[in-house]
Amino acid sequence: MKAASLNGLALSGLLTLGLANGVWADRMPTDQEIGLLPPYCLPRLHESQNLAAAKVWRDTLGPSYNHLQHYCMGLNLINRSFRISSQKDRAGGLEAALNEIDYTLKNASPDFSLLPDIYFNHGVANSYLKRDAEALKDLSKAIEKNPRLVKAYNLMADIYEGIKQKQKALESVTLGLQHNPDAKSLQKRYRDLGGKLPYPEPILPAQVEAAKPAEPVANEPAPKKEVEASKPVSASGSAEEDTVAQPKIGSPKNPYCRFCQD
Repeated sequence: MKAASLNGLALSGLLTLGLANGVWADRMPTDQEIGLLPPYCLPRLHESQNLAAAKVWRDTLGPSYNHLQHYCMGLNLINRSFRISSQKDRAGGLEAALNEIDYTLKNASPDFSLLPDIYFNHGVANSYLKRDAEALKDLSKAIEKNPRLVKAYNLMADIYEGIKQKQKALESVTLGLQHNPDAKSLQKRYRDLGGKLPYPEPILPAQVEAAKPAEPVANEPAPKKEVEASKPVSASGSAEEDTVAQPKIGSPKNPYCRFCQD
């Protein structure tokens, strides 16, 4: 197989990782998989069959839309990785996802409206590869771009709890509540982490610039339970909704609450 393209999408990342053959060989999303991706992915991945829709999305999102197919491929690789039982193959898929998302981050404009979600999902992949420090940096960038991204605070708290940094987890949730005072998932996390009522005072608009997320801590992580396969999620254009679904929260095999929704 040549390292040129597949329906116009570069294969270099997969070939570098030795994944051109085997479970990741046919990485173009199936019709079912595309239905689980955000709505802008279909017209970007198959633009020749969706010219009108592609034009609408390009006009809406701007020139950075031209690089969005790599992010869509990365999301699909993350979703697929949850269905792979082999730890090695799953890690390979997540590495390939990071490679795809990196391309979009490198080429998108700094004011691209989807950057918060893009950084968040880059953090998702890093977190499942147990690269906690890198994941925390990704989430900090996501929050910097959009302080109202509830799922980023929840995942940040998960990571801090996983490395036994409960106070940092509480600080992350506290900041999240200051920006999102009505977020029920953050309210619950705040109580579970020992936060004192009443809930933190909301940050006023004039205070937003001065507020920053908890500084990432690169401590040696404590051992984590192996992440089990999970179903991919339905497409969502909302920054408040999760991009990667998880097993039922609170089950013995899922002690964390990575992607709580309100």
